Amino acid sequence: MAKAEIPKTTEVDEALLESIVESIKSIQYGTITITVHDGKVTQLETSRKQRF
Repeated sequence: MAKAEIPKTTEVDEALLESIVESIKSIQYGTITITVHDGKVTQLETSRKQRF
């Protein structure tokens, strides 16, 4: 079975990476969803859960 080739991206948006890192740092329980369209991140969604 042949492996699908993954396109290599050389451009990295530092502001986007910082937003993702901050989302990860600020969440204790929940989900972070990154939406990609045409090979580019178009949306970053965070859903937090509060546990007692």
